[in-house]
Amino acid sequence: MNDIAMLIILLSGFILLVRIFLGPTIWDRLLGLNLLSPKIIILISLYAFSHEKPYLLDVAIVFALLGFVGTIFIARFVQGKGNIL
Repeated sequence: MNDIAMLIILLSGFILLVRIFLGPTIWDRLLGLNLLSPKIIILISLYAFSHEKPYLLDVAIVFALLGFVGTIFIARFVQGKGNIL
């Protein structure tokens, strides 16, 4: 059952990759990247539960934090037209 769920999430992730690479604006690409991050977290969590590797849940939490901070940083960078601060 977990394999089917992982396959469905993986296929929807590939659809998001199309949005990331072919998005008409930078904001569409950023939205696609922001939607891809939770899918990767869910894939890591499902893999950790199905293969009984609880240490991978820590990896998923770190990935969630880095994904959030990265999205905020990229959005501020784009909105500021290249200025970091």
